[in-house]
Amino acid sequence: MWSKTETLRFCVMMGLRKGLALIRGMRRSLTEEEQQRVAGAIVEHLEQSNWRIEQGPEREGHGPNIMR
Repeated sequence: MWSKTETLRFCVMMGLRKGLALIRGMRRSLTEEEQQRVAGAIVEHLEQSNWRIEQGPEREGHGPNIMR
């Protein structure tokens, strides 16, 4: 199970990948480790800037409880 910070870091990294995909060739120019470091720095900056980000409730069909 991931902590809230780890989950936020992962979501930021996925957003970073989507953003870099908009710039031709940029996504592949950063390794996964570099993407994780950038995402970590973004999350750290948001926390230091006193931002509070909370994840909403799970959406239907999302996660391990697919069959209800």
